[in-house]
Amino acid sequence: DRMTTDDASFDSAALPALEPARLVLSHGGLTTVDPWEPERRPLGQLLWPWGLRGLSETLEVIALAMIMFVAVRGVAHNYRVQGSSMVPSFHDGEALIVNRLVGRALNLGWVPVVGRDGWRPFGDLEPGDVVIFVGQRTPNGDRDYVKRVIAVPGQTVEVKNGHIVVDSVTYEESYIAQPPKYEYPATTVPPGKLFVLGDNRNNSTDSHIIGMVDASEVVGRVDLRYWPFDAAQVIHRQFGTPVTSPPRSEEH
Repeated sequence: DRMTTDDASFDSAALPALEPARLVLSHGGLTTVDPWEPERRPLGQLLWPWGLRGLSETLEVIALAMIMFVAVRGVAHNYRVQGSSMVPSFHDGEALIVNRLVGRALNLGWVPVVGRDGWRPFGDLEPGDVVIFVGQRTPNGDRDYVKRVIAVPGQTVEVKNGHIVVDSVTYEESYIAQPPKYEYPATTVPPGKLFVLGDNRNNSTDSHIIGMVDASEVVGRVDLRYWPFDAAQVIHRQFGTPVTSPPRSEEH
């Protein structure tokens, strides 16, 4: 049976004598500790204190950022306007974002949702689009121009009497600086070419001087102006409106 202190047979004299507690003080260990001495850590931990897990997460973030950067640069590119050939629509020093996939065909027939090759997610270039194209190639680099598309392959374009004429339709343009003072004979745009003009019609090196632009030289379509902030906006396609001829008076 278990014994308790209430048991009458308990004999306290049988317990061993207990010595009084003693406090032993020693200062020997303090002599080996210098509170001002920096903590010694392995070189790897000094260079990267976050450990292997932190290093792995950081590398993942860097890799993801690089993938996103490459993807964004493949779709869009930023440009800065130089000169006044597109006044009043665009001014010198303004910053633009260009969509580089406009008019580009993607071969995605292997994707079930798409199911065909030649898919153009952003469509083709059309009259009224503002584009960036390589206007001049030099040993020191390419010189890019910004202009407005006036006519695409298969259309007949002409400039006369201060107006553009596309497929025999005369257009009034509200976005140009002034009516053109030059003439351009009726010409059909051949395949793979574009007819482009600057909105500052009388101060622009464009198709009325350099001829049709090769579509393969087009970098992309201007989709956004982001600088200056007070002029930031999405750039939409803008083209002229047909000129309505006045009714003829009946002869008597």
